[in-house]
Amino acid sequence: MSATADRLTQEINLLQQYALRYAVLAAWRDELGTRRVPVDPAVGQKLETARVRIASGCVSVCEMGCALGEIEGMLASADASSSKTAVDFWLEMLGRAMIGSTMVEQLLNLPSVKFHYSGCGLTGCACGR
Repeated sequence: MSATADRLTQEINLLQQYALRYAVLAAWRDELGTRRVPVDPAVGQKLETARVRIASGCVSVCEMGCALGEIEGMLASADASSSKTAVDFWLEMLGRAMIGSTMVEQLLNLPSVKFHYSGCGLTGCACGR
């Protein structure tokens, strides 16, 4: 397999993992709402933007990692400040999502985002810009 084909396969696999990671983050946000834990209102908009970008398949995997990492930090911070924190559970689910465990979808009863890889050739990334 050529280096280009290897890179393409890696990008698609990573986007699949990020699609599942997104689902875990959305479920975590919903669960925090059920527990009435205050969450920064920006989380909802950031989740929606991430979903649309993943679904389009035309996104830098680096930038998506940055965006999902930011959302994860916001949710972890909100959850850690609650009286009945579930941070450990959610971090475990995020870890399983990044190894592509189908158990995550089954446990959360929430499918990952479906996407069509567009191969837009987006390169470069700098988190926090």
